[in-house]
Amino acid sequence: MSVTKLRRFLSGNKTTRGHVYESADQSQAEGNQSSLSVRRILASQVTKSKRSGAWFRLSRMERGILSLSLSLKVTFESSALARALVSVLKRLADLGDAVYSQLVTGTRLACAFAEAATSWGHRGARSWTTDRSYALFLGRFMTGVKGYR
Repeated sequence: MSVTKLRRFLSGNKTTRGHVYESADQSQAEGNQSSLSVRRILASQVTKSKRSGAWFRLSRMERGILSLSLSLKVTFESSALARALVSVLKRLADLGDAVYSQLVTGTRLACAFAEAATSWGHRGARSWTTDRSYALFLGRFMTGVKGYR
């Protein structure tokens, strides 16, 4: 499930819980059900990110937020927790994206090439570091995207 769907899911359950149910038992059951479904979403995203390798590019704090939210019995009613989870999931989506990783690789190469060309006397090489299409080309060339060569 995408980050926007999770955000809609979290905000949708927060609004319906206060207006529809009067009884504390029904509200508690609804909270447990929504917490279980959020945990399932988080667990599937963590599994996918570990398979793709994006999990290991997160910071310790980001991994800790996701791990603790899965292992502890917390309800996802806190807006601060929801914002933290959505931001970490958004970062996971960025890291897992192939174009993003190609752009990062290409930017590193473009900086190295620009530095070398500048040391050889090419004055216009400084602009290579900010040229996004050049960085994307280098990233795709180095990672070997099918059909691009």
